[in-house]
Amino acid sequence: MPKETRADATPSRAVTAWTQGLLCVAIVASGIIVGGLLHEPDPDLTTTPTSATHTTTVAEPPQPSFVTPPVTYPTRIPGCATVEPPGEGGLTGFVVSGEFGYDNPAYPWFSGPKAVAMSTALHEALPDGVVIGFAPVGESLLFQPILGNPGDSAEFAKFGGSTDARATLRRGDLAGSLSVSVRKSTAPIPLCIAGELDERRLLPDGTTVDTHDTWWQVDGVRTLSRTARAYTPDGSVVVASATDAPPGLDPTGIVPLSVDELVGLVSAPGARVTAPVPPGTPDPPEDCHIATEDAAAIDEAESRRLDAVLARIPLDGLTLDRPLGSLRPGVDGSGGVCQAVRVTAAGRRSRLSIAIGAGRTTPATESAGPSSGERVTARQLSDGTLVESRELRTTLAATSELTRTVVVTRPSGSAVQVVSAAESPAEPLSVAQLEAIALTPGLEVS
Repeated sequence: MPKETRADATPSRAVTAWTQGLLCVAIVASGIIVGGLLHEPDPDLTTTPTSATHTTTVAEPPQPSFVTPPVTYPTRIPGCATVEPPGEGGLTGFVVSGEFGYDNPAYPWFSGPKAVAMSTALHEALPDGVVIGFAPVGESLLFQPILGNPGDSAEFAKFGGSTDARATLRRGDLAGSLSVSVRKSTAPIPLCIAGELDERRLLPDGTTVDTHDTWWQVDGVRTLSRTARAYTPDGSVVVASATDAPPGLDPTGIVPLSVDELVGLVSAPGARVTAPVPPGTPDPPEDCHIATEDAAAIDEAESRRLDAVLARIPLDGLTLDRPLGSLRPGVDGSGGVCQAVRVTAAGRRSRLSIAIGAGRTTPATESAGPSSGERVTARQLSDGTLVESRELRTTLAATSELTRTVVVTRPSGSAVQVVSAAESPAEPLSVAQLEAIALTPGLEVS
């Protein structure tokens, strides 16, 4: 029978390992503090009951149940000379930050172009027929910055220091999730522990890969999970985990990647910490925001049509770090699609973002009044299209940034927002250039 644990039970090694891994992923992804707070009542704020004849009993809410497969020991695991018994573990929390972005001095092996090169290697290693879900840039199997600081504790260095990539996967009618992490380690390959792996493989290049096909169940809802963990000769630790649960949705019952396919992902040479970065590899694409609260969702097919229109827009005299025409949902989840690129003109760099939405009911000048010092103008075209422009300079310490925004709202509610921002002495694109992009025929959502 599977083993069931509640909040007041002592977790098994398998439960603890999975929970600790989940906690570490959550901390690395969001940089938050997980902890508890004990509250002592203040005697001055406590009232003694005047009568002891009444006793009120408040029923505690039921604790969620967490079930994992039973662990058998003693046992034999293919590829393991010896197998250690499952033991007791514990949860460790860390405080981390991402202030350095991709250029974190604590991890000199990693950078923005390195993240792109590793992500490209991962995409190329995916099996035929597997499609990355239509999602924001950061949820499209792109390795993210490594959180943490040069002064982090030795305990954090032992478990942290990883860059992570995640995505929703589709394979025919199957759907699920994939997460991959890569870190550098000088620690020896860990012992085989019952309940933590099903097999240990030694690949021809000296890489050791542990695989695990398992599940967990919360309040009767079971999630299937497969993991491959590679320890490579250059000190890389590459972990790929796939589940049958797309983000935010119920489990489907079938994991879209096999164990062997996960082994193929973690053994991809381009995903290792010492793999060279091909010349000319760009920095990672930026996440973008829609900035409209009433934008309707735009599906992938319509986004691809809009991409083709954006790709044909002439941008004379401008050099982009990547072509226009790669719209994705924004990170704020407010509907619509967007793309952000870096622009170089006359040796100066600026940022250009384009957001397209549908179903808009409120003009930008009404939904967001002008900020202090912001210049706002608006005009209406003969067909009822509203063209709004804003210009705002912000100064923080010794840095001054100028932002120009143009929003075109069609009578149908379709809206195009184009924003250019640059730090002094660079200049953003002119209002005329932004209008030329926003008024391009074909950008209206059909």
